[in-house]
Amino acid sequence: MPKVTIVIMDTTGKQADLAKCLDSISKQTYSDYELLLVTSEESSLVVPPSVTQYELSEQVDLARTITLAKQHANGQFVTFMQARDFILEDDALANCLQEVDKRDVDLGMANLVRLADDKFYLGDHHLGNYGLINTNNLIPYMRFYLAFRNIWGLFINKELLEKLAAQNQGQRVLYQAVHLAKKAIIMQSKFYCLVEAADNQVEPFRWQTDYEYSEAKRLVSEIRARGYQAQIPKVINVALCIDDNLVKRLVPLIYSLAKNNRELNLYLVYYRLSSSNKDYLRQLATNFSNLNFHLRKLTKELHQFIEPINLSKTKLPVATYTRVLLPHILPEVKRIIYLDTDTQVLASLEELWQTDLEGNFLGAAGDNAPYIHRKLGTWHSMFGDQGDNYFNSGVLLMDLELMRKYHVAFKVIKEALDTAQIFVQADQDAHNLYYYDAYKRLDLKYNYGSPLFKYEPYPLEAITILHHYVYKPWKDGVLEEADSLVLAALNTYYRAKREADELLGKWPDKISVIVDLRQNERANLKRCLGGLLYQNYTNLEILVLTKGTLTKQQAEFLAELQPYHRLEIVEASQLKEAVAKASGAYVYFLNINDLLLKEDVLAKFYQVANKGADLVASDYQSFDYQTNMIYWVNKEEQVDFLGATNNQQYQRELGELTGWLVKTSLAKECLASGVSEQLAPKLLKQEAKQVAVISEQLWLKTFNK
Repeated sequence: MPKVTIVIMDTTGKQADLAKCLDSISKQTYSDYELLLVTSEESSLVVPPSVTQYELSEQVDLARTITLAKQHANGQFVTFMQARDFILEDDALANCLQEVDKRDVDLGMANLVRLADDKFYLGDHHLGNYGLINTNNLIPYMRFYLAFRNIWGLFINKELLEKLAAQNQGQRVLYQAVHLAKKAIIMQSKFYCLVEAADNQVEPFRWQTDYEYSEAKRLVSEIRARGYQAQIPKVINVALCIDDNLVKRLVPLIYSLAKNNRELNLYLVYYRLSSSNKDYLRQLATNFSNLNFHLRKLTKELHQFIEPINLSKTKLPVATYTRVLLPHILPEVKRIIYLDTDTQVLASLEELWQTDLEGNFLGAAGDNAPYIHRKLGTWHSMFGDQGDNYFNSGVLLMDLELMRKYHVAFKVIKEALDTAQIFVQADQDAHNLYYYDAYKRLDLKYNYGSPLFKYEPYPLEAITILHHYVYKPWKDGVLEEADSLVLAALNTYYRAKREADELLGKWPDKISVIVDLRQNERANLKRCLGGLLYQNYTNLEILVLTKGTLTKQQAEFLAELQPYHRLEIVEASQLKEAVAKASGAYVYFLNINDLLLKEDVLAKFYQVANKGADLVASDYQSFDYQTNMIYWVNKEEQVDFLGATNNQQYQRELGELTGWLVKTSLAKECLASGVSEQLAPKLLKQEAKQVAVISEQLWLKTFNK
């Protein structure tokens, strides 16, 4: 293994500090090292003969120490220490040199350990792919890792050291070294222990005017200087990146595109997609004559570029990086609008399409993260006080022709390969790192995230593209978190989904849902109705049965829903009066305290009813309001079709009306006969020609409230 020169810089003149430092070095199991000590002439330190001492008439600082090391170090590698610090473990030096030798590098950074208030603070680096340090990840590492704020614990090849300008800021020395290094790594070894004191703290990260995250800003300047002017095609091109899981979410977005635009080319980009979903999309295309559908497969050759990206921290699929490759997936397309599948178009895209990108590779709108950080008084983890420039990559206006010319897609992927282990938002972080201060900032109306209503409220009519991130309409419980503005955004989505389903003829039979509010007039409507509104069965009418004593909050909430949904408030004391108003083919009975647990509950009920059942019930979970406990029984999921006389074994599922789907004609007939609500379940079971029970626990029944 290589010889190493350990250069100790003393600025305090304290013998005890130096003694501890030298003692930690003398205990090292690796012995092929030399020691250089840089002190002041005024120092009275007693130095062992094994240490070569250099006394300076001037102040001892990092720049002068580096200069001396360049002149006198004989080791193949050089590492710098402060006399007040020490090496942590006896085998630390051996481990570090083994790493730099085995990896054949000219720069290696060890993990930094801090000693403060008699406690050790360990900081482990996330190595990522091969633990490489380069110009892509250096600045993010400087923000994330304390070790990257100075050169303590850094092993520098002597030839590399000689190329460096001697400077007093360790951060600048490191920045310069990484930019000149042929190969640099983060090491797994813990080597250096910084002894914290009032005058010996880890330096904060300091942005310098010559720093850059990537070359993108320089490229944009060159492009502008040449007077580049993009040619904007007449027909708008839109790209969606999809997989089998996302296909079921596409209809509201595609419907909104067709509704608000005269003509556009729609590219559906995928890597893997089932044959059934391909057939479904081709059939879907026949319903939207103004959209030119293009199914485009991502090739294996291109997909292999994104396969190695580390996704451990974001928990997102690698497909999120597919958008980066659009310039090469669509080589014939010059310009495109990329949309996330959780967006919804509320107005024409023509104005966005005609936007001059001014020589930038892409245009994007801001994210909600800067607003959150300002509210909390914190900084962005990757960009610090520069985080206000952070954009959301869910909507991108992309100059594909320019991207191909400068091969920027592969540079963004390289950024991800080098840095993804500390990413929070996957491709969005990669885009922001590469295109920092080198993109066209778009108005928020072109990518208006639902959380932005809290910070910079726009009226819905002013928004072109609504982005349902954070408050996703298909997530259970989303209404409970929504204020009035977010609620309007969610309802806009639910209405578009219903209209799209009507256009496609997806759910021909209407279901009338009777929500019984009579026994708990002060209940939280958001919880129960939220479970209804996110159902993927959209052909619903909602009848809220109340004795007429709604609270102000309840009345206001229902008023907010009514412009978007077929919802009627039925003021009556008896259930039969609500049933009489039902206009659907089926009636579903739901108590206000209960909750549908999945988005496909009513779809499952309908599918069973469509096989001939007049009455469909299911198992349920039980929620004890007093103890806050949920009870359930694991059962094999199945559907049993029963006659009128062999349903005694299902007393739990068939004991009361709540949770039943019943043919409306049967419900009206039975309840109009004058039977009491208590006896209605028994009569319905007797009159039904076919009763079905789904063993799956599809809803939550609340008791003890």
